[in-house]
Amino acid sequence: MYFEPGACVHSGSGGDRVLTEVHTRKRIRREFGASLIEVLVSIVIASIGLLALAGINAASLRYSKMSQYRATASQLVNDIAERIRANNTSAGTLLAYTVNSAFVDQVPLPAAAVPACNTVADSCTDIQMAAADLQQWRTTVRSRLPEGSVSVLPDAAVPGAFDVWIAWRDPTLAAADETPTVGALECSGDLNVAADPQVRCLYFRVKI
Repeated sequence: MYFEPGACVHSGSGGDRVLTEVHTRKRIRREFGASLIEVLVSIVIASIGLLALAGINAASLRYSKMSQYRATASQLVNDIAERIRANNTSAGTLLAYTVNSAFVDQVPLPAAAVPACNTVADSCTDIQMAAADLQQWRTTVRSRLPEGSVSVLPDAAVPGAFDVWIAWRDPTLAAADETPTVGALECSGDLNVAADPQVRCLYFRVKI
């Protein structure tokens, strides 16, 4: 058999090129598939990170609002304490500052006191002044806190001492976030909020 010079060099070169191209295409497809998976994984990780960031931001806003409500409640308790001190600290007068209504019963604003005891012309007794103080104070509580309500109980065993609860409905708190017993543990039993997990209370011990 006769082979021309150089025939071995050229023999099969076309097949080699075909095989090389096939392997190259397979490698490109594998690399493309791997790159696509990496992109999808990156998207999933980024999505999880964004969801976590959104959750942190929402929690931050909620706790900031909660701190604001607590600060407001402290100011409101100082207000009623000063009103009581300015009126009269006799046992009968202190009892006139009692508020023991349920949370749901405090939805309507308290009726205006008669007399209002807010002018020189009004001649008010200590009991009437207590009624006017409570009406003005509870109206303020209602305006400064969402569904703001109160419970004020004089301590018969300690003259001049009060147990005061400031209650409000937290609009940032979903009903599913807390168990129904949480509000009941924080609040006065008179407020009767055991079945409402969105109600929050802050307790104060006041000594006149």
